[in-house]
Order: sequence, then structure tokens, then C-alpha cells
Amino acid sequence: MVLRSRFMLVAVTMAAATFLAACGDGSSGTSSDPGSGGPAGQGGSTGGTAGAGGIAGDGGATTTTSTPTPTGCQTNDDCAMDPKGPICNTATGICVSCIPSANPIVDCGIGSWCNTNTYTCDPGCTGNEDCPTPPGGAPLTCDLDNHACVGCLDDAGCLPGTICVSQVCIPGCSPNQPCVAGQTCCGQSCFDLATDENNCGSCNNFCEPIANAQVACINGQCIKSSCNPNYADCNGDPADGCETNTIVDGQCVCTPGSTQSCYLGAPGTQGVGPCKAGTQTCAADGLSWGACNGQVLPQQEICANNIDENCDGILDNAADLDNDGWTTCEGDCNDANPLVNPGAFEVTYTLVDNDNNPNTPPVVMPGGNGVDDDCNPNTPDATEPAACSTVAKLSGVSAEDVAKAMDLCQTATANPPKPQKTWGLLSAAYKLASGADPGGQLTNFQNAQAAIMTQYGYLNGNPATPNNPPKKGPTMAGISSGRMRYTGQTGFASPNGGTGLAGPNACPGGYLAAHGGSLPSSQGCSGNCNGGNTCYDSIMVRLQVRVPTNAKSMSYDFKFYSGEFPEYVCTTFNDYYLALLTTGAAGIPMDKNVSFDGLGNPVSVNNGFFDVCSPTGCFNCPKGTTELLGTGMEGNVGGGTSWLTTDAPIVAGETITLELMVFDVGDTAFDSHVLLDNFRWGLNATTVGTHE
Repeated sequence: MVLRSRFMLVAVTMAAATFLAACGDGSSGTSSDPGSGGPAGQGGSTGGTAGAGGIAGDGGATTTTSTPTPTGCQTNDDCAMDPKGPICNTATGICVSCIPSANPIVDCGIGSWCNTNTYTCDPGCTGNEDCPTPPGGAPLTCDLDNHACVGCLDDAGCLPGTICVSQVCIPGCSPNQPCVAGQTCCGQSCFDLATDENNCGSCNNFCEPIANAQVACINGQCIKSSCNPNYADCNGDPADGCETNTIVDGQCVCTPGSTQSCYLGAPGTQGVGPCKAGTQTCAADGLSWGACNGQVLPQQEICANNIDENCDGILDNAADLDNDGWTTCEGDCNDANPLVNPGAFEVTYTLVDNDNNPNTPPVVMPGGNGVDDDCNPNTPDATEPAACSTVAKLSGVSAEDVAKAMDLCQTATANPPKPQKTWGLLSAAYKLASGADPGGQLTNFQNAQAAIMTQYGYLNGNPATPNNPPKKGPTMAGISSGRMRYTGQTGFASPNGGTGLAGPNACPGGYLAAHGGSLPSSQGCSGNCNGGNTCYDSIMVRLQVRVPTNAKSMSYDFKFYSGEFPEYVCTTFNDYYLALLTTGAAGIPMDKNVSFDGLGNPVSVNNGFFDVCSPTGCFNCPKGTTELLGTGMEGNVGGGTSWLTTDAPIVAGETITLELMVFDVGDTAFDSHVLLDNFRWGLNATTVGTHE
């Protein structure tokens, strides 16, 4: 085990102190006490006229303030007869007609809003409740930018089969906006694939012309419907269309009452499965053939009945009408919506663009989308599923336990039958940061470096008062380059003591290769901070997950703490936290790390989010020290970040690998912890990045 020597510690600390002094210690001076006045002059001698006292000296500045005399209104009673309005704005002492409120009923009543410039009730809205619902239409939405009721702000505000264009719902569809039942979205328009000649049976399947005849789409099959004027189908064969020119060749001639075989289905389907020819009879005048009776034409496939209804030679293979990779025979409960199938995740929220600004993210609102996204009636739509991790665990912690504590609960198998090919966790495993199996280190991972926690630290000196609770559900996961514990827990060790658990050569090879063989430099408050290239005490949780078929992004929350603060800021000893994502999505950094700050710095004490600390040098620590209480990091033992969220794009239906790791750099001393929670999927594409 490599330890930092006392001489090294003093040298580095002195260097840090020199740097910190140059940056300033961040403290502020105190104001001086107010000066006192000079003494009064003494009177004259006994028997004489008393001399006037001296003039008292001016006092220094004082902090005493006088209470101003109230001006303007104080209560609504003061405004009873005021022409400006009957309500007292106590913040300004001015009588007004209204006080702005987010509640449409409170501010001015339904259909009006309180103008924030004039404090008068003007026609408009402050919320959707202010807006009426047109007869037979979708509810109107309040555009908060203009306080006007509009048809929509995004597609979610429109009925199925319509999309939002210029705040008006018009006919159309999108990947996030389905068509009405019985229709399928092809591009941005809805079609009935059973009857539409340009989208017959599937999108963009155009019914080819038939010689001298009209074509029609019937049950998703292109067939001849009628002959053009002056043409006739005398032989009853649809393959050659209406082959007889009745002006040149005369009318069809047949023997009255005679019969012949007929079949109007697509070429190649006759005699396949139940499809068969029928019989038509010559009319009494001998000039035409009657209807084709008894023929069986291709039909939509019925699942699991061992009949080839569509007559393509394959049993029970319904067409994939929405091209989402699932058919009704494979469990697709809505083959007109590509976002609905057994491989999708159940959406338990709605996204609302409440400011009509495409550059700001939509607001997540509770409640589902009213759709059985995963075609499983047992999964709730409007509520989150029950937590799969509920209690703290400090020993025998598996990689699967870590995934569950992060709210990645659903599991899946690698090669299941299609109806069971759902999204979920395929595997979870511990690795060294290099990707190698942990070997003898596995015991340290399970019993020290990983933990399932219901809190991290505590407040007011009381372990029963949680500090840093989970972001979602009753538990969260923690991984550490030392012991993942807080003060008072069994096995706790000060992060400044350093817990030597593993030797060097555990750096992630692919990540190093992307940065020229060394950990990348970070841009900290003191400038460029070299990263080094020797790693110790690493732990990695590798998660392989099949992505839902309706997901375009993933997110998770994390919190980073390090005992390297403040002594080893901007040295080669700064510990790293990395989140390496393998996906087919565009926009992922070459090194695969998706958790970094606005300058691209990996997560260490030198990243821009490190603001939970005691002000020291260039660190202003705007988040204070509350989140350090009871953790063992308080008292300048360490510092950390607030909860952060990493977003990343993914490809629907693919298998991703997410590798979450933390490791010491340079030696085994001074440990770092990472809390992990709230893994989730997103319907919309996103750019990769981390934010508060």
C-alpha cells in the first residue's frame, strides 16, 4: 500500500496554501464599531460664571435604524373606496384591482388574469383552468408567455390524429402523437391501411395500376374493383386486368348459365392457406359474367389459431402495420402506434411545454398518458411501480442490489421469445475500473465499498434525522474508493485516513487511450490540474440493459463526495468518478464518459459542481456545509456536490452498457464516495450532459 508521507503532505499543503493565499481566503471584513462623541466642556471655577460645556464630538456610524412611518394602505379596509381597486398590495402600500396568483380562481376569476404591470384584471389566462373546451374539440391551453388561450402548445395538447402547428391542432401524427384507433401514422399523416390505395397493408405500399381497370385496397390487399368504360374482363382473370376492348372486340360473350373459376386476390395467394378460387356464372344475356362466388381472399392474420389468413405461406404472422418490430400476434396491443408494444416502458408522467419555448425543457407533470404503453394491463399508468429496494444494506451487497437501489427494477433475459422480449436489466456485475474481474477484491466490494443506504449522514447530531435522503424511493446506492459509510455506521472510517483496498493498474484502459494514455487534466479554479495515470482502490458496477422501444434518452442522479478537499485540490491525487456509456446513439464523447461539468471536466474535486464545502481559497462553496453534516466529511475533512442529473441519448430497443466507477488516483489515501439513484427513461431525445 502506498501512503503519502508526512513530508509530502506538508509540502503539498504548503503549496496549496500558497495558491489559496494568492486566490484569497474568501473571508470578508467586519464593520468598525460606531465612534463615540467627545466629552462636554467643564464649567468655570467656584463663584464664577459657569463656562459653557464643550461641544460633544461626532459619533461614528451606527447600525441603529428607525422604523419608518407606515405610508399607503395596510389592509383591504384602507382600499374600500379607492378607485384603483379594493385590494391592498401590502408590498407596495398601493390599492389595486388584483394580486397576481397562479390560481386562476384566486387572481381574477375564470377567463381573466391579473396583469403584473397594471395590477388590473384583463381578459386572458393564468392557467389551463381559465380556458374553455370547444364542443367536440380538445381542451384549450394557456400560453403563459402571452396569457392567451390557444389550441395547443405541443402535440400532447391535441387529440389523437392531430398535431400542434402554430398553436393550432391540425390533422396529423408524429412519433409521440398517435392516430385514432384503426389508423396508422405514415410520415406525418394518418391512414387506414385496410382501405388506402397509397398505403395498402403497410405505409407507402402503393397499389400498382391494373390494365384498363380501377384498383382498390380491400382488407389491406390491392385488387381490381371495376373495368374502365368500354373495357371488360371477359376471362375473369385479374392478372391481365380488363383485357377486352368492347368497342373493337365486342361485348363479352359466354354461354348463358355456364360457369368458370374466378379469383380476385393478389397474385401468388390463390391456393395458399385458406385462399381459394370461386365460381362465376354467365349472365342470361350471354354478355357478362356474374359475381365471383365462393372465393376466399387474403384477410388480416388472426393470432395463435394455426391458420394462414393472409395467405403468404406463414402461419400466424400478422403484418407489422406500425413498423415498430411487433405484430399483434407478438403482443402489440395497438399496431397503429409505434410507441406502444410489449418492449416499451410504461409512461407514468406527462410532458408539458408550459412556456411555449422550444429551447426550455418541458415540465414533467404527474399522471400517466392514458395509454397502455407496454401492452401490460397489470402495470399502472398514472403511478410509479412499487420500489424494489426498501431497506439499507451494508454487507453482502451485490451489483444487482446496486441496480435496484438506483430504481432499475425490471429485469430481462437475453434471447426470449418475442412476446417476452421486454426492456430491463440483462446483467449486473462488479469489475475493477480496468474492466477486469475483481478476483479477491469482490469481498471488499460487497462488504465495504458498496452500500444500500436510506440516508447519507444526519442532522442536528441525531442519526434519526436523515441528511441527504434518496432522490426517489426509500433507498439509494453508494460506491466508494474506501468504505461507503457515514459517521456512526458499522465499519465507518474517516475519508481522510484513507482505506487501502487495492493496488495500482486499475485505470479504465479505453478511457486512458482516449486521452493519450493519462487521465485528462481538469480546469479548476487554479487553472490546469494534471490527472495522473495510476489508479487504486477502484470499484465499478457494470450494468447491461435492454432499452425500451419508446425510449430515446436515459437519466440518473448522483452525488459526489471527496476527502481530497481541500488539501489536495488540483494535485495528481484527485479521485475520479466516471460513468462510461456504450450506445449506438450519436453525440456520446469519444471517451464514453457522460458525467462531466460545463467545461468537460470529469467529476473530481476540480469540477464546477463541487460547491458543498467550507469556503476555502477559490472555492466559494455557495451550497454551504449542511449536506456534509453527519457524513464524516464535515469540518473541512472533505466536500462534495449537490444532487446532479446526467442525461444521455440512446437508441430505442438497443442494449446499452453503463459502467459506474470511482477510484483513488496516485495512492490509496483520502477516499471518495458517490451516491447513485433515480435511473429513468425519457421519451424525447436529449444531448449528453450533467446539470443540477
